Amino acid sequence: MRKLFSYSVAALAVSTAAVAVRADTPIADFILRQVYNASVRYSTTVEFPQRIGARGDVARGRRVFGFNDAETAIDNSGGLFEGQSQVGGTITSNGKVCATCHRSEAFQYGMPPLPLSATIPLNDPVFNTAPEDGADPNAFFNADTLGLFAYRPNRFNPLRPADDPFRQVFFWRKTQRLLNVVFTFGLLNDGRFREMVEQARGAVFTHTQNGDDRFDDLVAVQRLLDIGAFQESHIDPPELSALLDPADPNYATLVNDPFHTVNLTTNQQRLGETVFAYNCMSCHNMPNVFSNVDHWNGPPLNFPPLYGHTFDIGISQRNRFNLDVRKFDTATGTRVPIVLPLVTQDGRTVQYTVADDVGAAGSTGRFEDLHKFKVPQLRRVSQMAPYFHDGSATTLEEAVDYFNTAWYNDSAEGQLHPIHLSQPERNAVLAFLRAL
Repeated sequence: MRKLFSYSVAALAVSTAAVAVRADTPIADFILRQVYNASVRYSTTVEFPQRIGARGDVARGRRVFGFNDAETAIDNSGGLFEGQSQVGGTITSNGKVCATCHRSEAFQYGMPPLPLSATIPLNDPVFNTAPEDGADPNAFFNADTLGLFAYRPNRFNPLRPADDPFRQVFFWRKTQRLLNVVFTFGLLNDGRFREMVEQARGAVFTHTQNGDDRFDDLVAVQRLLDIGAFQESHIDPPELSALLDPADPNYATLVNDPFHTVNLTTNQQRLGETVFAYNCMSCHNMPNVFSNVDHWNGPPLNFPPLYGHTFDIGISQRNRFNLDVRKFDTATGTRVPIVLPLVTQDGRTVQYTVADDVGAAGSTGRFEDLHKFKVPQLRRVSQMAPYFHDGSATTLEEAVDYFNTAWYNDSAEGQLHPIHLSQPERNAVLAFLRAL
């Protein structure tokens, strides 16, 4: 299998006329999305221009992240950002640090099993969800029972007024686990943020204070570089680090054999590798990591935004937990729909009423980015439940089974790459994934 399978994934030419279209999708808009997708010139070279590397210090980053030096307990003394800001006035911390939500290596730097209150005391800062959620009455239930937190992607955009729908739009999403994030293009579940400094700054603004004021002057760049270096240091298995350096003697081996570091011992696992390569590697095509390798190759801030390739696989539209994304008006106790003006590739503006998580479109403002999310890495995936950006698959079996459903196969990505696994193929893929 390994000798027959070539890692280089050729561009797939698909005729839009031959693709089934969902009944609720205007054919012109569907075709427009495919034209847009085909026009983006992604690189598949295994390179990481967004990497922090030696510019940050891992030990310092651990403390700013919110752990003690031994990483045995959360210690927020080194990770709080508060004080007098010339930009935002007096900044008051809500007690949160990065480690509040990315709690320990035992949870792959994510959240513990649900409900959170079974292991986290109710006075922990993790339950202090204001002001991200806008005093939404569903906030505690979503956090405790579903492990989902409110995110406003444009909350600190100073170029938009407070009543702008892009400032108001929000989503309920799970905490991203931090294993192998160094191999990711476009951070966070929807692919926002181009590199670790930008991601760390956004997280500090969003989660560590009780207000919507920016405080750039309190956020020293070196502290952000250190946070990024700490996050980048979590690589498993360790031999994947060879992918970061083309001069490493193992770099070519890992690039040319995408399964080189996967230890398979049974025929079922080997069958699963074959089924995975055929059905899944159009998206999970980063060799040996099984995230997505497609990216714009250019240094951050000196090229078009370094987002990676995001995909619509139908998770948002399914909205399994019936998550309410209408703005809660505290004055009237009612919910108000949010309408986003999304711009299409041909220059039209679509007034889109938000009824689910619009994905990357919530920050890019592009109609073609509706419901698109990044591809997660899959190493140690059996330890990373729940799955998808909304935690809607509670087990690995549920996650694999989703790709056999109409929700996936009728999605934008599913129409291009349909998946119909037999029961033996499904079981083999599960065996392969558990070996990762």
